[in-house]
Amino acid sequence: MALHIQMNESAEWEWRRKDRLNKIASAAACLLMIAGGLGILFLSVVFIVEYTPVAMIGYVEPQEERISPRSVNHRVFSNSSSSAAAVEPTQVSVITTTTNSISELAEVDVDMTEGLSLDASVGLSLGLSEDLGGGWGNSGKGLGEQQSGGSALEGTLYDLKQTGKGRGRKVSPLAVKEGDALKINRNKYYEVLSNFLNKGWSAAQLSRYYESPTKLYASSFYMPVARARYAPIAYQVGDAKKPESQWVVQPAGWCVVYRGKVRAPKTGKFRFIGTGDDYIGVRFNRQVVLEGGYRMVSAYDPKLPNGGPRVMLSQKDGREAFIKDVKAGRDNDHKGYELINSVEGIGIWGQELGGLLAGKEFSVKEGETYPIEILVAEEGGAFGFALFIEDTTEGKNSKAKKYDLFRTNFATPSAAEVQKLLQEADSVHGGYHIDIPYNEDSLIWTVVP
Repeated sequence: MALHIQMNESAEWEWRRKDRLNKIASAAACLLMIAGGLGILFLSVVFIVEYTPVAMIGYVEPQEERISPRSVNHRVFSNSSSSAAAVEPTQVSVITTTTNSISELAEVDVDMTEGLSLDASVGLSLGLSEDLGGGWGNSGKGLGEQQSGGSALEGTLYDLKQTGKGRGRKVSPLAVKEGDALKINRNKYYEVLSNFLNKGWSAAQLSRYYESPTKLYASSFYMPVARARYAPIAYQVGDAKKPESQWVVQPAGWCVVYRGKVRAPKTGKFRFIGTGDDYIGVRFNRQVVLEGGYRMVSAYDPKLPNGGPRVMLSQKDGREAFIKDVKAGRDNDHKGYELINSVEGIGIWGQELGGLLAGKEFSVKEGETYPIEILVAEEGGAFGFALFIEDTTEGKNSKAKKYDLFRTNFATPSAAEVQKLLQEADSVHGGYHIDIPYNEDSLIWTVVP
């Protein structure tokens, strides 16, 4: 007998219901997977493909298209790598852009044997953050800053009133005690500085005197009149909150020497122009090319009745006699020196010094490196200095209203910035206003290791 098995109506209905649910679940899972895939693709396009961060592109620039250093608007570090084998650096331009137009090219020397890498020696101003290469414009205020800022000359303060170091320091033979204060024997002070200037600027000439542990790094030399106390405060051997008699270095009879090597921005002839209170001297490529201020320190003559420099630039007759001797060829040590009185904003320096002094011409070749040393000295009271540079390749301009600021990076200091620093250190010298203008697009003499 044959058997016939058949679901009843309720069982068939339940089976069909579950079949429909399974099909719906399968379709929903497929749709969900498709939607997820499309979402991932969309996010990839929006957040990865469309957002392309600014990148560095190496570009070898044709020699005939090289640009003037004055037109560089980006902040760029120049790296001079050294190795056991001499390698000729490759000229590479760096392009940074966030628009469809190409920015100006800034020339950088990079040793391609090490590959092109973005490290601490190559910084770009990308317009996104000041952290990357942000220090390239630092160290331009006052006597300098504790951070080198990428391209700055290193400065050391010497106190000629003391010998030795640290807790072992002692009062030197140059010091004069006045109660709790230490002053300086000005004639002996200038004798030491004269020996330093005339004997090759050797550090050994100053090594016996107290040397500041703190170093400051300056990229320009633009310091309107300040109280002499500011230098010890800046070099952290003085404290504005304490009496000066308690300072490690009291504000008189000090000098500061800045040293380094700079790369010439172009081929040609140049001369420094400036002055200092009490004194500023510049030695470039082992030759003294400028000295100025209230006296000509290199001209110290111990045979004079009271000793001291025989050329007093702060005295009108002494200044005029000096310029007359230079023009007549009787002073070969200062050949080519001129008095510049066309510049505005020099204040008291115009009244007491007749203006700024222009020094000797010197020649440089673009890309070559030259040693430079700058001496700033103050016997006590008030001090200040300003240092500019003139391109004389096509001739001198002794009647210019302003000159290039001598600078080693993009820093552009101002009298207002310096005054703020002085106020914070209680070192403002009231009554004197000096605000000398300079060319904003001044050439950059990059400091190299």
